Order: sequence, then C-alpha cells, then structure tokens
Amino acid sequence: MKKIVIALTNVVFVVALAQSSACSSTKQAKKPVAEDEGRTALVRELNALVAQGPLHFETDTDVLTEGSQVLLQKIAAQMHRVPKVRVLIGGHADERGDTSYNLALGERRAGAAQDYLMRLGIPRQRVRVVSLGEEQPVAMGHAEDSWSQNRRDEFTFLLPGESRSALNIGVVEDPPTDLIASTTFAAQ
Repeated sequence: MKKIVIALTNVVFVVALAQSSACSSTKQAKKPVAEDEGRTALVRELNALVAQGPLHFETDTDVLTEGSQVLLQKIAAQMHRVPKVRVLIGGHADERGDTSYNLALGERRAGAAQDYLMRLGIPRQRVRVVSLGEEQPVAMGHAEDSWSQNRRDEFTFLLPGESRSALNIGVVEDPPTDLIASTTFAAQ
C-alpha cells in the first residue's frame, strides 16, 4: 500500500511541476556574462536565506510558528524581487500515524506555507506543494529527537527561465543548474 501511495504521490508531483513549467521548447540565446553573474548572486542570496531555517511544526499540526512566518516573509521578499523564481514545498510528517494520515498532514503543512506566501502576494502558480508524509525521514529513530526533525517542510527553488519535468525532493546529489537551493526545515 505504501508503495502505491508513494508512486501516486510522485505522479501527482511530476504532473504538478510539469504544469508549472511553460511548454517552451524554443532555444534561448547564450546569456550575457552580466546576467550569469546576477544569477550567481541570486543563488548565493537564496542559499543564505534558506540556511537561516528551519521551518518548524509541532506534533500533529500544520500551524506555522512565528519564526517560520519570519522566514517565509524573507522568502517572499526575494520572490518579489525576482518574479520568475518558483518554489516547490514538500511537506513531511514523522512516522507516527498511518500512511494516509501522514500524507494528509504533510500536504496541510506544505499548504500552510503556500497559503502564507500567497497572503504575502506570491501567486499560486509560483508555489507548488507535494506531500511525502513519513516516506522520506531525515532522522531515523523512534523517539522525539528523530520525530521532531521529520516534521518539516522542504523548499526547492528554481531559477527564472529554467525548468525541469521532475525534481526529487530531499537529498539532491549533483544539483542541476536550475536548482537554487533544496533545504530541509525541521520541526522544533
């Protein structure tokens, strides 16, 4: 059952991301050096921003903490500055509860961050959410220390003008050029 849920979650995620990507297959001219330097600076800024994390969730809730709201305000400010940057939010839960409950909780957590960004003026089409429930823990164990780290949202930012048909949320090895930052925000 878990494999089916994971497969369905991945299919929904790929479809959502594909819809968010413009079907533009036209080749772009080589970017000027100044634009490349600007993109590099943007990558640095967003990486510094997400390093300020984490985004926390208490047990069995999708309520954003005050600290999480401050971080989301900073993310929104950067997204306003560069209107084509997009973000994918992956919601996670700890191992307690059944698979369907944890998938729903992960979706509510990612949705809470999405809703907050939308209240700050970021359009829905620039923010995608996916729930991974309990399926991708960052901490193994069966105690609060592990559970608190697994109650999290993960954020993946995409640079303007670039897209991918799919992203693997979680650990990203050899990130593509369109990946700005993929970071885990753990629970308090």
